[in-house]
Amino acid sequence: MTIHLSNVVAGPLQSAGDACTLRPFLHTDFSRSPSPVVMVDHFVMTKATAVPQPHAGSCAATLLLEDAKGVMQCRDSEGNDHAAQAGDLHWTVAGAGLLQTQQPVGPARLNGLRIVLNLPDRLKSLSPAVSLLRAWEMPVIQTSAGRTRTRVVAGSHGGWQSPLAAPEALMILDGWLRPGATQLLPLPPGWNAWVYAVQGDLGVRARHCLSGAPPLPKRQEGDPDFAVLHAGSALVASAPSADDEGVLLMMAGKAPAHYVLVAGPAVDEPVFRHGAVVMASQRALTRALAAHEAGDFGTMRQDQAV
Repeated sequence: MTIHLSNVVAGPLQSAGDACTLRPFLHTDFSRSPSPVVMVDHFVMTKATAVPQPHAGSCAATLLLEDAKGVMQCRDSEGNDHAAQAGDLHWTVAGAGLLQTQQPVGPARLNGLRIVLNLPDRLKSLSPAVSLLRAWEMPVIQTSAGRTRTRVVAGSHGGWQSPLAAPEALMILDGWLRPGATQLLPLPPGWNAWVYAVQGDLGVRARHCLSGAPPLPKRQEGDPDFAVLHAGSALVASAPSADDEGVLLMMAGKAPAHYVLVAGPAVDEPVFRHGAVVMASQRALTRALAAHEAGDFGTMRQDQAV
């Protein structure tokens, strides 16, 4: 199998007043589709910044990184009220639609990733379901010398399984590499992986399979099998459907590297999106937005929205 790497995209740093900074990534930013990933925001939030947002036809995963400070209050029109803290994952299967807000409570510096994943059209009418996975519930894989450390946020890796229940196969890894350390990450056939460098310089090499596969031919513009991600940048690795499992080799440079990987089977359907409302046609998107305006996604009291 041949793994293809996309272009490297440096997320533009944006400001939402004095309360929040964002590095946004859209699926259209990359030369290869990151499906099922539709959009990702790397945020640092210190105060409430937004009104409740509609979600439908998608799953939303908010991963607070381990250096987050304070509490993120996560409320929705289904009546859920969760207090997420450092290392936690707030998980939403939006399905047929709901409203949701996520805001800091009291003094806080919330550092995390907001990930929107496409649901196949056959699952877009699921009833909404929301849960909170605590950091202590996630398996942590650490080498004996401590050169690599990996939190298995979703899916399975290295023989360990996250307890998160997702409607489709999914893998989310939150990993650290010490200077000069390397790590092999298998990529199943038909899967795409979105890889983001949170900190440090991260080398990503496509190994294609564990052994025996020749490298791709060199091109004048560089090595198509290798890329370097600087902090705040991302790429996509795509594994076309085949019998063999491919492998990504992750490498840290002279400083520690921190990355987040989100991978899953490609959803081979069109994407029509308005925020976290994700549909397979413009007609379906128009209907979903009309349903939201009509109140079909539920309502939130004023004290829930802030």
